[in-house]
Amino acid sequence: MAHTNPTPAARVAERADQLARHSAPYRDPAARVQWQRLSPQSFWLPEAALSLHGIPEFDGLPLADRRRLSHHEFLRFLDAGLWLEGIFLERLGRACARPDAPLATRMYHLHELREEAGHSLMFLEFFRRSGIPTDALVHHDDRLLTWLGRSLPFDSALFWGAILLGEEVPDRLNRHVRLHAGDVCPVAVELCALHSMDEARHIAYGREILQNRVDQMGAFKRVLVARSLTWLLKRFVQTFYYPPQALYDRAGLPPAPWAARAQRNGIRRAFVAHCLGSTVTRLRGLGLPINWP
Repeated sequence: MAHTNPTPAARVAERADQLARHSAPYRDPAARVQWQRLSPQSFWLPEAALSLHGIPEFDGLPLADRRRLSHHEFLRFLDAGLWLEGIFLERLGRACARPDAPLATRMYHLHELREEAGHSLMFLEFFRRSGIPTDALVHHDDRLLTWLGRSLPFDSALFWGAILLGEEVPDRLNRHVRLHAGDVCPVAVELCALHSMDEARHIAYGREILQNRVDQMGAFKRVLVARSLTWLLKRFVQTFYYPPQALYDRAGLPPAPWAARAQRNGIRRAFVAHCLGSTVTRLRGLGLPINWP
């Protein structure tokens, strides 16, 4: 008896069902973190992951200054994550209300909602326990990306490409923290590890949908989508890897144009390229000719 290949929609539903089974034994990540180990006397990001690493004027600063910058950059990283997850939660909530969506897809979207909400609660708990006043933080605000995240058609390749980038770009930094666990506060490592565990499923699902959409495109449309995703990738890189000048000021560094120095920092550019090289390779493997770096 001949076997027919599943339709693209059936493949997405099958992947959603598979991932939902893995997501079913859920436990609130904020309840799994050993918060008593959070210490301001530790780095919260490895020094090599700081935006100013390798700049002589920064490397020559006292340990306390460099450590304090790691605190502010890590909180900025979490704040940007909260921003992205808030948009994704909004879109997932609307998608779950669609009666025309396959049951398996709606169920997995609900698992994603629960997991993303858990991440956000974990991030906010870290803020609460950090000892850094909220008004000392530099919150992320990219109105154009916010508008795009809320407006792009939910079923479009561009939306799922943006979701995939929004998950992959910060997850690369999560993985770097985990690889250098001995250099940072164990609570930061726990947080990044718990975040990555769920994001691995979200990334797999986003990749499945994006591949589904790309397979139905002609060559010209693939180029257009790839160019749009290249622009989005660069925007996300600025969000997660290059803080604004206000962050360095509030971190208490000596007055200097630190943000401009970070932008020119060749060591930083090499670090970002290394972190995101696999992301770009996978997008190209899906049939999208991303032009980066």
